[in-house]
Amino acid sequence: MSPRFVIRVTCILLGFFGGGLYAYAQQAGEKLVDAHNDIEQINDAVLISNVSVDGKTVECGLFVKPPLVIQPVTPFRASSNWLQQMTISLVNRTDKTIVFGSLLFRFLDTGDCHNLPCVAKTLSFGQMPAVDAYDGRTGQPLRFDHPNQVPLNWKSGQTLVVHVSDYMNKIEERLADSIPVTAVTKLFISRGAFYFEDGMRWDLGRYSVPDPDHHGKFKELPSDYFPGIKGNNWPPGYSQ
Repeated sequence: MSPRFVIRVTCILLGFFGGGLYAYAQQAGEKLVDAHNDIEQINDAVLISNVSVDGKTVECGLFVKPPLVIQPVTPFRASSNWLQQMTISLVNRTDKTIVFGSLLFRFLDTGDCHNLPCVAKTLSFGQMPAVDAYDGRTGQPLRFDHPNQVPLNWKSGQTLVVHVSDYMNKIEERLADSIPVTAVTKLFISRGAFYFEDGMRWDLGRYSVPDPDHHGKFKELPSDYFPGIKGNNWPPGYSQ
């Protein structure tokens, strides 16, 4: 199934703040989502503005109000198919159009991702610009799982809603040798790389542009670069 997206202008007063691995007071039968594992910077291109399960917002460590008001990471009760009921809202804070992006899921029931390896799965949406679609190691063109997938048209200030149900087959395949997807109770969510229509990339907190002389290579821009007004949607819903 091709991923589906709802793009809308929003002013949700939620966000995303960085951290690490923590211990949680999770009881039997409860689920837990942690989005408190990215180190955010004011020049980040994309922020998570909301995570919901079955239409209800989940408290997962999001940055909600300046200067440093953070959601708690709160266990909750949900059915065994809770992942299929999950949506993740992302805000484009820049003044540019994003055409491709990704999220990384880490499944903590399979390991703590720190002392013990854990199963992880990347959820990708949209289509990478042709100028960027090369292997960084070999310089050869990339082969995509969905070559005809349509690029996003994710404009400045808009919210992209990712429906995890569109990725369940891939998630089940990835977990097949570890645990049933219905046994998942703890999930880490982090942002991946995001690509703009002109070929610029934001990844690991830095912006870069494709190197015209070396396919698959990028030239990093200054660490304080931001294509827009840094105070806008910091956190989502707040403007400078």
